Amino acid sequence: MFAESWFYDFIIYVYALSLLFAFSDLMQPSRSSRRLALSFLMAVWFFQTVFFAWRTTEEFPRLAGLDSLLFYSWVLVTGTLVINRLYRMDFFVFAANLLGFGFLASNLYLSPEAASPLTEPLLSELVFVHVTLAFLAYAFFSLSTVCAVLYLVGDYLLKRKQWNRTLRRLPSLGSLQLFSYRLNMLGVPLLMLAMILGIVWAYEKVGGDFWYDPKIFGSFIVLAAYSVYLYQRVARGWNGRRLAWWGVISFFTVMVNYLISNAGLSFHQWL
Repeated sequence: MFAESWFYDFIIYVYALSLLFAFSDLMQPSRSSRRLALSFLMAVWFFQTVFFAWRTTEEFPRLAGLDSLLFYSWVLVTGTLVINRLYRMDFFVFAANLLGFGFLASNLYLSPEAASPLTEPLLSELVFVHVTLAFLAYAFFSLSTVCAVLYLVGDYLLKRKQWNRTLRRLPSLGSLQLFSYRLNMLGVPLLMLAMILGIVWAYEKVGGDFWYDPKIFGSFIVLAAYSVYLYQRVARGWNGRRLAWWGVISFFTVMVNYLISNAGLSFHQWL
């Protein structure tokens, strides 16, 4: 049981790493990020193949419930690897594997066939991973906001030619803007993965009513705000004060979401 649980978690972590590097390559094209994303995705395919082969040889033929969803996830990974080999469609590959990650999570933790003494430990580990990823994302957003505020302070002093000690001790505006962007680039995919795992967990523990939880709605607003930040930076070339202000405003969605979870309005207070 322990080995099986460990194997489940290992696949999830490797898949998450693949998506993080793929997202990084989309935002800022890099050969090393692309290679790492592909390497981790191939590792996911290999471990899925091993696990699926073991499941089918144990009770053959068996392609229902748990195994049908696992097979579906495996087909998605296989297809994206083939497409990536034949064509360069990076965004399609990322989107397809984000879908595959969601199905893999629901496959491993929520399938009725998986109901066993293993289910509860897996769900506990799932919520632990969900919370860890969410807090990492919020930490990156917080650090990004600090950089954005410092950028606005430095820009204000420069425009008024106030060459004081504060300005001399600040990093360059270019560095602050780059750090803010890269921190958000890390935070968005982490929050995206955390939300996928959180929805999987909530569906099992709370049922379909979890969609009425204001914390869920608030998390989507946070994700949308920072996704718009990245879109404006990458697609429309925003920079400078306008982008810094958007980063600061986006952080208010994080604060509101945090207050919701601590005001007794969400089931998240029970975690």
